Amino acid sequence: MSKKKDIYFFCDMDGTLLNSDKTLSEENLNAILKLREAGGKFVVSTGRVMQATRHYFEPVGVDFPVILSNGGMIYDCHENKVMWSEYLPEVSSRKMVSELLEKFPDACAEICTPEHIYDVQINEQERIHWKKGGFTAEIMESLDDVPDGNWCKVLFAMHEELIEPFAAYAQTLSDAADVEFITSSTIFHEMLPKNCSKGSAMKKLLRLYGAENAFTVAMGDYDNDLEMLKNADFPACPSNAVDEIKSVCRMVTVSDCSHGAVAEVIEYILNSDEEYLKG
Repeated sequence: MSKKKDIYFFCDMDGTLLNSDKTLSEENLNAILKLREAGGKFVVSTGRVMQATRHYFEPVGVDFPVILSNGGMIYDCHENKVMWSEYLPEVSSRKMVSELLEKFPDACAEICTPEHIYDVQINEQERIHWKKGGFTAEIMESLDDVPDGNWCKVLFAMHEELIEPFAAYAQTLSDAADVEFITSSTIFHEMLPKNCSKGSAMKKLLRLYGAENAFTVAMGDYDNDLEMLKNADFPACPSNAVDEIKSVCRMVTVSDCSHGAVAEVIEYILNSDEEYLKG
């Protein structure tokens, strides 16, 4: 069906594409290949940075751009280059991270740049994040030891009981700054450039590649996927998604992320007729 070539499928990784053990299932991989064979584009859209994402590219066979850092970067895997990026304001971001770490000494700050990941106040949650994500970071004795430069984002890892008070306090700091905060899991809260989201990056990517008229499918499970889902023609989520995400989706899969939820959506889309794809 000719219309299939105009599908752009934007997909979150953790909690959506990947199993709960952070592996990619054969079921999802085969479905992605089937979508690509039908002419569709599969675009990974993740909160991860390049260092924690790259090792998934080869088995997925991604030769199209990916969205990184919750919308802060568009990276072209075929060209092996950054197509667009946004960075945190250097002085104010460092000041806010310092204040947050002082206020919450049990939280770890994972500071991400295009080339490096630095950890300040390393904790158990961050070490588990390393293991599950398949990456490591350079442990710094203090924030003062982290080099100046292009900070893509700062991920704060902590025990789940701290997330709500941390998020509330972080919001008071961001109100007058060029940054924003978002909760990306039960143990992660992130600092991003102002107006940065997977949704805005999705629009930018479509413009960059001349695909503004494509039929867009988006799939995610958590708060940081909300704008992407709202901007898609067909928003979907796995059964493990939080309620706010489910409320904006046209399809909630029977499967969860560990049982082929992405494959379920791809099969549904590929088996739909042309009138359906026209919206």
